[in-house]
Amino acid sequence: MSAIHIRTSGHHQPGLTGGAGTHGMVAFGTGLDCYLSYRPTFQSPYNYQVLLEVALDERGSRALGADRRSGYTGIHTFDPEDFPIAELDPGHARPRKSFRGTLIRGRRERDGIAIAGDVLATVRRVVHFAELDPDRERGRGLLTHLCFGRPSRMYLAHHIARQPSFDQIVSAWIVPGTVTDLLGEPLADEVVRKTFEQAQPIILGQREFTGMRLRAGELAVAAFPATAASGGAQGFLAEIAVERQIYLEVADLA
Repeated sequence: MSAIHIRTSGHHQPGLTGGAGTHGMVAFGTGLDCYLSYRPTFQSPYNYQVLLEVALDERGSRALGADRRSGYTGIHTFDPEDFPIAELDPGHARPRKSFRGTLIRGRRERDGIAIAGDVLATVRRVVHFAELDPDRERGRGLLTHLCFGRPSRMYLAHHIARQPSFDQIVSAWIVPGTVTDLLGEPLADEVVRKTFEQAQPIILGQREFTGMRLRAGELAVAAFPATAASGGAQGFLAEIAVERQIYLEVADLA
């Protein structure tokens, strides 16, 4: 996967100020992958949506694996050391490649329990990096997600575009045999396998902020536009099955 980078034309200046430690990150994935999602607000200097694929050190990997094997299915978060979040921008002169933090079962601000401290997270790739602009003009209200991972085990993160919004991450998969071109003609599933080597935005339809969000067990038809992120592949449609919700936050982005 390669990164999707978005910069707004607003008044915020990346790299000048901003910490990562205050809001923390959501940790999710399987034994084959691990992702961190920064928990943003629309207030500078925390107004960045950032998705990272990372490798945790042995201490962190063991703690996370043991927690999941014990049957815990709730949220894990990662409280990083404080540093300007803009240092993770791949367009930065010297982008940050690693950082340390505490792995938490739950959320620290909601009586979460630290399960490993001084954990090193090494950035494998920046899946998405975008500065959020609270003054962005309201558009048509398309609910767009960022799709990344493998076709059989992928993740959808709600693309935070304007205020108010919400931060949601779900695990999902593409239903085999449902891939078509934008006119409805069937396509081979291999189209999806090639595309998901990179992260890509998808459009799930015209749903307003107050409308229904993705729920476990839901089937949704997604439009995958032809973008640079997909290596120039043609756009297509496919059914997506939502497995479970990993994270949802509304108040921080209201």
